[in-house]
Amino acid sequence: MEIVNSRNIVIIETKSQQQFTADIFDRMFVFLYDTAYAFKTRCRMLVTVDGWEIDSPYKSVMLVAVCRDGNDSVLPIAFCEVVEENLDSWAFFLKNLNYGLRLERGEGLCIMGDGDNGIDEAVEEFLPSAVYRQCCFSLYTKMVHEFPGVTVHSPFWGACRSTNGNCFKNQMAVIQTISVECYNWLKDTDCQKWALYSMPEWVKSTEITISATEQLRIWLLKQLDLNVAHRYTTITRKVAEIFQRRYLLGCEWVYDKITPAVRQQIIQNTFEGEGWTVDVTSRNAIAVVTRDGLAYEINRELMTCTCKLWQLSGIPCPHACRCIDTWGDKLDTYVHRLMTMDEYRLAYGPGMNMLPQAMQWKWQLHDSISPPKKRSTKSNDTQISFAFSVCTNHYPVAVIIISDGLPHPGRPDQEQHKPVNERNRYCSSMT
Repeated sequence: MEIVNSRNIVIIETKSQQQFTADIFDRMFVFLYDTAYAFKTRCRMLVTVDGWEIDSPYKSVMLVAVCRDGNDSVLPIAFCEVVEENLDSWAFFLKNLNYGLRLERGEGLCIMGDGDNGIDEAVEEFLPSAVYRQCCFSLYTKMVHEFPGVTVHSPFWGACRSTNGNCFKNQMAVIQTISVECYNWLKDTDCQKWALYSMPEWVKSTEITISATEQLRIWLLKQLDLNVAHRYTTITRKVAEIFQRRYLLGCEWVYDKITPAVRQQIIQNTFEGEGWTVDVTSRNAIAVVTRDGLAYEINRELMTCTCKLWQLSGIPCPHACRCIDTWGDKLDTYVHRLMTMDEYRLAYGPGMNMLPQAMQWKWQLHDSISPPKKRSTKSNDTQISFAFSVCTNHYPVAVIIISDGLPHPGRPDQEQHKPVNERNRYCSSMT
C-alpha cells in the first residue's frame, strides 16, 4: 500500500487484554494526502467535521473531515474509526488531522462542527490557533428543544445568514420581541461562532451548517455496511475515481473561466441586483447602490462591498454585479481565484493513485487483533487481522487485512497467527 502514496497516513491503536490473548481494536485514523493537498492549495479553507454511528454488530463511530472545492463539490480529507464519539476520540482525530495538514496548532484552519460530544472543547484545547464554527442547524435543534412553544424560525435563520453586524442585530431584535428568554439563550451561545458575518474572510465560504458531511454520508451509504478494511479500501478507490472524473469534467469546461456552480451563483446575483439604483461614473472605482432606503458602497479595486457578502464568498454580491455591469467590466475577473476553472483543474490534475482491490493484497502473518465490544450477542464472532511491516522510523507502515472467519483463497493458516500481549500503536502511511 505504501507504493501507492507514501504520504498517506494510517494510525491504528489497540487495547491490551488478558495475557496470551489478542489485543482489542480501539481506533484508527486514515488521512488522504492527495485530497489534503488539494484542500490546502485549491479549495476553500473550511473543514467540516462530523461523527456517524455505524450500523454494525460492534460499537463503531466514523469521524470524518471534508472540504469543498471551487465548484462547491464535497471532497473528503480524513476518516477515523472509533468505538465512541467523545472528547478523547475527537482529540485523537483533530490532532492527527492537524499533523497530516502540517499546520502549527491549527493556524490558518477553520473547522465547523455540531458542538456535540466534546468537539468544540477538542478544537479549543488542541488546535488553539484554529477558528471554530458552530453548525446553525444543530443550534436551531437545541433551541427548539429548549423553547418548544416559541416560533422564531424566520428571524433565527435570518440572523444566521446575516453578512454584516447591522442585519444581525435587526434579526436578533425581532427574536427579542418574540421571546426575551430565547434571545438571552442565543446571546449566551457566543454568536461569533455561528453568525455568518463573523466568518473569517480568508475562508471564502458562506456555509452555516455541516451539510457537506451529510452529502458525504449519503454518497458513502453503501460502503458503511462493509467491514473496516473493505470500507476504507472502497472509499479510497472511490475518491481516486472522483479525482479522475472531476479532472475530465474540468477539461470539458473550456469555454468558461469560472466553475459551473459559481456561474449559476453569478447569474442569480445579477438577477437580484437589477432593482438597485447605481450612482457611479465609468472612471470611478467606488460606486453606491440604493433601494428602499438601503445603501451599499462597492469598491472594485479592493473587491469589497459594505454588505460583506463579496468578501465572505469570493463571488460578487448582487450589489457588486449591478455596479460591475454598469462599469462595463466582465464579472469573471472579480471572482476569487479558488473559483476559477484553472484552479479547479489544478486541484484534480495531479490525480490519485488507485488502491488495489482486497483480492490483490498479499497475505502476511502478523499480529491478530480482536474486534471491539459487540452491541448484541446474537451476531457471530469475527476476527480482525492486521498485517504490519515495521519501518525504522517512528511511523511504521500498516497494511490492513480483515478476516471474517471464512476460508479465503491464498489465506495463511489461522494456527500460524500468534497472539500479542503488549499494546500496539501503529502510525503509518496508508496508500
